[in-house]
Amino acid sequence: MSWIRGKQNAWIDLSTYCNAACPQCHRTNPNGLEKADWLELIQWDLNQFKKAFPKQILNSISFFEICGTWGDPCMNKDIFKICEYIIKNSKIPKISISTNGSMRDELWWWELGIMCRDRLNVIFTVDGINQEMHEKYRQKTDLSKILNHMEIIVQSGAIAQGFTVVFKHNEKHIDEIAKMCNLRGATHTWISSNRWPDGNVFKYTDHNNNEQVLEKSEDVYKTNRLIHAD
Repeated sequence: MSWIRGKQNAWIDLSTYCNAACPQCHRTNPNGLEKADWLELIQWDLNQFKKAFPKQILNSISFFEICGTWGDPCMNKDIFKICEYIIKNSKIPKISISTNGSMRDELWWWELGIMCRDRLNVIFTVDGINQEMHEKYRQKTDLSKILNHMEIIVQSGAIAQGFTVVFKHNEKHIDEIAKMCNLRGATHTWISSNRWPDGNVFKYTDHNNNEQVLEKSEDVYKTNRLIHAD
């Protein structure tokens, strides 16, 4: 946690489970795109969260950022209950969840948004203008589901944002991706991948044992930019 103007920002990982297989992810073995052998599958439950953040502590926090460094937060079995606990027992103005968004069903996303309203910001990964482009990096996820869940979150009264990791294969389509998000009531931002241990090319082996590569984007995408919905 970090201190900002007398209050704490809480940045938390709730799960090492993930439904995706992104080649450059910390949790992914680039040889076959399965979970790295050293990563244990764990997740917090509601009781563990309450123990770490009891009611008397919640209001000393100004912002919850629930991220997915080692897994996707929305794969946590108690993520809905954890958000409900925060909303009902604090005045925290914002919960931010970063997710690929390609899990759960429409009703789940609707009920999450209805419960949290504008105190919830969901950041959805949108990495292409079609499924082929999107899944070149965001493997095992469904772009149509992600965009549908994004729209549902906005309709519920919560806030949605699209987020793109930029590579050579999608860099010419950033404005189109942003427009896809804007049309659903979401803002959009992006940033280039910085995970290039061997120069400008990242080599990996896919699920079918075929050799694949990701290529680095141009320098113009080193700085991210936020595009607002009209």
